[in-house]
Amino acid sequence: MEDFFLDISYKNKTVRFKVVNPEAPLSTLVDNLRHAIGEDGRLIFDFPSIDQTGAPLDYFFGKEDPQVHEIRVMRPRIGKEDQTLADYNVHNGDLVYLMPDPIPG
Repeated sequence: MEDFFLDISYKNKTVRFKVVNPEAPLSTLVDNLRHAIGEDGRLIFDFPSIDQTGAPLDYFFGKEDPQVHEIRVMRPRIGKEDQTLADYNVHNGDLVYLMPDPIPG
């Protein structure tokens, strides 16, 4: 199986990220990204786990809808089903956005 890469963009920073298991649930991929360390030994993306009010922040991936040029949130679960990159038609080399959950809680 060939390597699978995503370009992940967060706050004006885009990083090419190797995805070890593209079939993993999206929630697992976000968790892995939260702890990912760059070659300099620091976190690749330093994203807060709580907002200004102290409420926990969840993060999702988003992908641009080419028809309307809007970022569509890729929900990690729909009903009881974990969603994967394939469920959102994300392919090797695609650009995805890391974004905080707009609705806390």
